[in-house]
Amino acid sequence: MIEVYYATNRRILNEGTAPKFGDRFNEKGPQELRFGSANVKKAKGKYKLASITLEAESKAAMPKGPPPSGRIFEALRASMADKSLDVICYVHGFANDIESALERAAELKDKYKVAGREAEVFAFAWPSDGKVFPPINYFDDRDDAKVSGVAMARAILKLRQFLHQLDRERTCNQSIHLVAHSMGNFAVRWALQGLRTELNGRLPCLFDNIFLMAADEDNDAFEHDEKFRLLPDLANKVHVYFSPDDRALVVSDVTKGNPDRLGSNGPRVRDGIPFKIVLVDCRKVDVSGDDISNHQYYRSNPKVVADVNQVLAGLPPEAIKGRSFSPDGRSWRIDAGPGRVRRAKRVGTADDHTRGR
Repeated sequence: MIEVYYATNRRILNEGTAPKFGDRFNEKGPQELRFGSANVKKAKGKYKLASITLEAESKAAMPKGPPPSGRIFEALRASMADKSLDVICYVHGFANDIESALERAAELKDKYKVAGREAEVFAFAWPSDGKVFPPINYFDDRDDAKVSGVAMARAILKLRQFLHQLDRERTCNQSIHLVAHSMGNFAVRWALQGLRTELNGRLPCLFDNIFLMAADEDNDAFEHDEKFRLLPDLANKVHVYFSPDDRALVVSDVTKGNPDRLGSNGPRVRDGIPFKIVLVDCRKVDVSGDDISNHQYYRSNPKVVADVNQVLAGLPPEAIKGRSFSPDGRSWRIDAGPGRVRRAKRVGTADDHTRGR
């Protein structure tokens, strides 16, 4: 069983021992956060939610002890300190219900390793409705991702406040990383703007690594303050993984009226981007089989996972095995190596046979 933690601004339909969540915002507003944990079972390479808990919110239900966020963060801190584990904060993409979001979080915990050791995973589950069709769901999810930025910023600030309040004996030397996939990157944009507002423009370095995976975000994002230009202030390194062959982003570009996507070809302008930003071209390994969408290479492709794990181990870009530098693209390219899987010929308009983007 794989345990993960989460925060969500989804509507709570059932507060019982088996809590249920809706596909809209918390009834108190989109900024309202609830915290909990989940157990996910892995069988035959598949991940299935087995159980989920929701931390009590009211003082009547939990009159003593720290607030719900404090209980979850304390569990993370204890694991970081006692087991020397890093924490990965995960933001899912389009068309994920809470079950699939937590299953993806568990998959990252199973596959992403820091110097061979697992990491704890803390997921932010914004109220994507879990449906690819009809197409209006894409725009609904995009609106929800934008509005969820405030709640995500609050979750980050709660984590920052908790860590700052720890005495020296309770602190640890482990790192916190952020992984955002697809439309989750758009939510991160608005979380960044929320942090700028809450902190009067002074952004702390909260993360060791930020991974922008197959970002459904504009390719000029690093050129504008209101998008991602200030994101490197939050981390030691920002890694942009992209692929021109990502069919889901081609659909986002062509059929949804979006500008060219950051996850398709990387930043529009590469002259002058901060040294902190590392570009990783996945076109040689962004392949599809019968059951795996090429938009999901961040978790489904072993070569990409191996690349990420070397980053998490602290290796500099030039020391990472399985990639080479492309001077023309001013980026690193993950090499296919022998036995490359032949790309599927079918071109889909959604996320192939997987749930969500």
